Amino acid sequence: MEQSDGGRALSFCGNKSNAYSVTKGVLNNPCFVDALNLVPHVFLLFITFPILFIGWGSQSSKVQIHHNTWLHFPGHNMRWILTFLLLLVHVCEFSEGIVCNMVMGTNHLHLFMPAFMGFVAATTSVIYYHNIETSNFPKLLLVLFIYWVLAFITKSIKLWKFAEDKDASQYLRLYITALLVILYGLLMAVEINVIRVRKYVFFANPQKVKPPEDLQDLGVRFLQPFVNLLSKATYWWMNPLIVGAHKRPIELKKIGKLPIAMRALTNYLRLKDAYEDQRVSRWRPSPSIWRSMYRAFGRPILLSSTFRYLADLLGFAGPLCISGIVTKRNLIFVPVNYHMSYRELLENSSILAVLLFLALILQRTFLQASYYVTIETGINMRGALLAMIYNKILRLSTSNMSMGEMTLGQINNLVAIETNQLMWFLFLCPNLWAMPVQIVMGIILLRHFMGPSALVGASVIVLLAPVQYLIATKLADTQKITLEHSTDRVKKTTEILKGIKLLKLYAWENIFCDSVEETRGKELTSLRTFAFYTSMSIFMNAAIPIAAVLATFVTYHILNEKGPSPSQAFAALSLFHILVTPLFLLSTVVRFAVKALVTGGSFTWGNNLLTLSDINIRIPTGQLTMIVGQVGCGKSSLLLAMLGEMQAIEGGVYWSNKNRNSVAYAAQKSWLLNATVEENITFGSPFNKQRYKAVIDACSLQPDIDLLPFGDQTEIGERGINLSGGQRQRICVARALYQNTNIVFLDDPFSALDIHLSDHLMQEGILKFLQDDKRTVVLVTHKLQYLIHADWIIAMKDGTVLREGTLKDIQTHDVELYDHWKTLMNRQDQELEKDSQTTLERKTLRRAFYSREAKNQIDDEDEGDRFLFSDDDNFSTTTNRRSKIPWKVCWCYLSSGGFFMVFLMIFSKLLKHSVIVAIDYWLANWTSKISNRQDSYSLLVFIILCAAGITLCLITSLTVEFLGLSAATNLHHNLLNKIIHAPIRYIKQNCNKTRVDICKRVTNYLNWVVRNLADLEVQMAAVKKVNSFLSTESENYEGSMDASQVPENWPQDGEIKIQGLCVRYDPMLKPVLKHVNAYIKPGQKVGICGRTGSGKSSLSLAFFNMVDVFEGKIIIDGIDICKLPLQTLRSRLSIILQDPVLFSGSIRFNLDPEKMCTDDRLWEALEIAQLKNMVKALPGGLDAVVTEGGENFSVGQRQLFCLARAFVRKSSIFIMDEATASIDMATENILQKVVMTAFADRTVVTIAHRVHTILTADLVIVMKRGNIMEYDKPETLLEQEDGMFASFVKADM
Repeated sequence: MEQSDGGRALSFCGNKSNAYSVTKGVLNNPCFVDALNLVPHVFLLFITFPILFIGWGSQSSKVQIHHNTWLHFPGHNMRWILTFLLLLVHVCEFSEGIVCNMVMGTNHLHLFMPAFMGFVAATTSVIYYHNIETSNFPKLLLVLFIYWVLAFITKSIKLWKFAEDKDASQYLRLYITALLVILYGLLMAVEINVIRVRKYVFFANPQKVKPPEDLQDLGVRFLQPFVNLLSKATYWWMNPLIVGAHKRPIELKKIGKLPIAMRALTNYLRLKDAYEDQRVSRWRPSPSIWRSMYRAFGRPILLSSTFRYLADLLGFAGPLCISGIVTKRNLIFVPVNYHMSYRELLENSSILAVLLFLALILQRTFLQASYYVTIETGINMRGALLAMIYNKILRLSTSNMSMGEMTLGQINNLVAIETNQLMWFLFLCPNLWAMPVQIVMGIILLRHFMGPSALVGASVIVLLAPVQYLIATKLADTQKITLEHSTDRVKKTTEILKGIKLLKLYAWENIFCDSVEETRGKELTSLRTFAFYTSMSIFMNAAIPIAAVLATFVTYHILNEKGPSPSQAFAALSLFHILVTPLFLLSTVVRFAVKALVTGGSFTWGNNLLTLSDINIRIPTGQLTMIVGQVGCGKSSLLLAMLGEMQAIEGGVYWSNKNRNSVAYAAQKSWLLNATVEENITFGSPFNKQRYKAVIDACSLQPDIDLLPFGDQTEIGERGINLSGGQRQRICVARALYQNTNIVFLDDPFSALDIHLSDHLMQEGILKFLQDDKRTVVLVTHKLQYLIHADWIIAMKDGTVLREGTLKDIQTHDVELYDHWKTLMNRQDQELEKDSQTTLERKTLRRAFYSREAKNQIDDEDEGDRFLFSDDDNFSTTTNRRSKIPWKVCWCYLSSGGFFMVFLMIFSKLLKHSVIVAIDYWLANWTSKISNRQDSYSLLVFIILCAAGITLCLITSLTVEFLGLSAATNLHHNLLNKIIHAPIRYIKQNCNKTRVDICKRVTNYLNWVVRNLADLEVQMAAVKKVNSFLSTESENYEGSMDASQVPENWPQDGEIKIQGLCVRYDPMLKPVLKHVNAYIKPGQKVGICGRTGSGKSSLSLAFFNMVDVFEGKIIIDGIDICKLPLQTLRSRLSIILQDPVLFSGSIRFNLDPEKMCTDDRLWEALEIAQLKNMVKALPGGLDAVVTEGGENFSVGQRQLFCLARAFVRKSSIFIMDEATASIDMATENILQKVVMTAFADRTVVTIAHRVHTILTADLVIVMKRGNIMEYDKPETLLEQEDGMFASFVKADM
């Protein structure tokens, strides 16, 4: 029928006269059957719209749960999937109807209107279902059941009538109708299943359901497992969080808790059960971590793989649709009864464009779903593995660490890197089996479009695949070597930071800096190799598609003597771009697979040695047992052996049943959690206010807590406020006291406490708090005056028990030992002052706060960097201010790699992308030409452009990697030297929070700036921290005198003149020494004493120019020390600090890192320090191993090594800064005699820890608040009965 001038008339069945005829039967009229199909849709819309508008959200306020996520009805996911498929089929039905209508002479609304109404009804059905479900009103689902039944019947009638047509098999409409019948039938079955399970109709007792436990907890805000399928796919439920985060900075509490199924404990138990099941299985005698992970997390990985396969298959719709669209086939008008075939539908460019759009949406949805499931599963698996490792670490013997079999670095590597490798392998797991399918499908389609020439392009890919694998393997090997060097470097750097004060005092910073630089050089060699292989990997991934396209098109031109058609060219180009992804991931996946396989075999632990022998003791229940003995005799080891922290060669430890798992332990070396004071004390036990207050009082912690900015809710530990040793120790003792255990082990809890705190802790904490509860207490101590309180005493010597019993028993049976104790007990182990060091500890807290406030007024911008108790790595601090992309820092980072490299990288990247665009443009231009002459010219230009693109890919990959390497090299070198030469106060406040290792990674993020702006900002925070360090002032190492002007034997005599000396730690702080004047003759033995905070330690640091001498001077042997180069000054003096510092290496290295002394001199020093026999017994002697931090020696032994180290340097001036605080009194007496004899001709300045140690000195200086109060011989000062020194001596006797 021809079209009228006025256009096509609007008609449901068309304008033909017999269009509405039913003479052959009502159901034989196609238009009537289509009209019949409208009835269910109209019914659903008529019924549901009033319900939706009237009852929208009316139930939401009745129950306090997350209503929009409350999934009650069975078959939820199946319903959503079927509805999505229904909508997709309706789109196809509508498209087919529109196209058919367009080629008809008149309008036939019945061809597409039922499809449109079906689409609207399907959309309404899922909205209706969602609201009914969240309102938990299942009876209203009866409407949907009726709808599915009606739709199924009407569509079945239409399918039946289609099937009667002998030519129906050619029609697309037949297959669409069949699909709709199947989908309606399945949805009807889902509805029947809901009725069967929930019994909301046709049953007397409907099923009652409760919401999931997670949703009853309003703290759970991660709702991904509970929302409907559409919200899961689009993450719609996160909109409120995203909008809120955009308006104001996000806080950790806003994120809330994880659901139970996603918590580390849940996943740990799942993995542990899978592992334990293998142990008890007969068929698998050796449990495998791989099998355990598969059994625990295999199901979501299979789901993710399914999503990935669907996404990959949908990805190939792009080339197919592009080929069809570019072909531009024209449609022909057909007779009135036209029915479209599926081939004709797929040749319509408009339809193909719609299908391409839908395919891309579905492809990205499935791909994103695959990524999400694998990432979530990977995180869950890593959490489970970390929990298993932490559980193992907590059960790991301490001797594994002290004997060097397992270092902190190895454990950190296992926790931070190895588990991360497994997680990343899981992330990439779906690619492992999806990539081959993707590559094969791509090659098949290429063969379809390009013929035999496609095989040439495919061969390029296949032939270069082994090269990629080889590069990936080399990358893995190089990374392993690099990691070893990096671990060694980080270990050395950490040791430098921990011992920086000692290194500066001994002028050894350059020696240790050179050691780090040597290791860094090895690391950089590996990093250069790694950067090269990484560049080659990136280059191959970028260049292979270009090379494959070039090879394919050149071959096609040779075989066919012309270029490909536009449809062939752009379809092939699209396919090669698709192949980029698997090619890019191939080497990465293989590399992570190799790493993961290596990682799976690294979860093993070693054995260790024994240091105690012939121990036969019994600890009486409910009594106080004290263990005493000299340094290194095995006191701490005995406690560790009882705790199961040492491996027994013979014998064992036997506990009463009720006590085995009820032990509280306070170690000699204090350890704090990165948590609040309260959390450190309660340590996971239930909070009891009365018990907590009693413990706080027993440990004298309340005055310290009152000084903290947030009281006992202040965060302490490595990332929190810096507490003193005594404060840390009292918190650890408080933790042991608070635990409601039957047994309490206390390892030298008084070592860092003054006498008043020690007495208070002994009386209130141990004798009253613990003994009143009849708890078994084992106390290791050097404070022999407390032996009178012991119910049982164990005396140890050289790893064996020398004597045990009550004090009365020992007095009776070992008179010599008792007399020795009595002599020592007569000198009460007492600090110099009644106000004690505790006063200084509390003043130090105040000073820290005041100094921070002063600095903050100067520089608000660096507030986070300077504030002593801020936590730069803490989430809440990091997100406290809305941050911006630090472009200035980015430029600082890039410029540190060299301006030429930056220019080359930017220029080559811009040029590369321009060439790639030019390749596409020229391909379009070439394929649209017909002339052979033009064709040959176009081919030549195409070859040149491809060659240029490949070359630029190589240049950009090399410049990016080596720019990052150059930046990391320069930043690390500058930072290390800046840290080494920075003032000690600045290092202590900031260095431990600095990270430079991630600098290498930053450039890689620049490739994905748009996608990774947040990650870029996080990475740049490290660079900002580095820049803040680089901007600080270094110490003035030069001095006004040249080193050559200083006599080689200076100081020869040891004469010290102090004239009007004023000292401060910072220009913003008050002076700690005020106009001090003193004269020390050559060879004099001088004792300096005073209350804590009097300035005596500051005076000792002034000798080394470690503090700010802003007025006055110190003259040693005629030279003002402030004029000397620091290296010269510090290398000519000797000092022993209170805290012992040892470095990993050998005993020889710790005594003489400069390698300037003979073995005889080293043995002499060890003999003086009472260590010669012990060292001789060690394997290797002087070359015996010292583990990290000297953990294979006791604290007292470490201090003796430090004494020997000072003796090695034959300086005429020797300073002891409370160096005997960590050793027992008997050893101290020996050392005092040695110092007086071995250094008879040298000047010795002793900062007194115990007053009796300086009674034999030639001169005593008494200080108070930075001033010298008394200055004379000790016997002269003792005659002044009302003097300060006399009062100190009386208190110490």
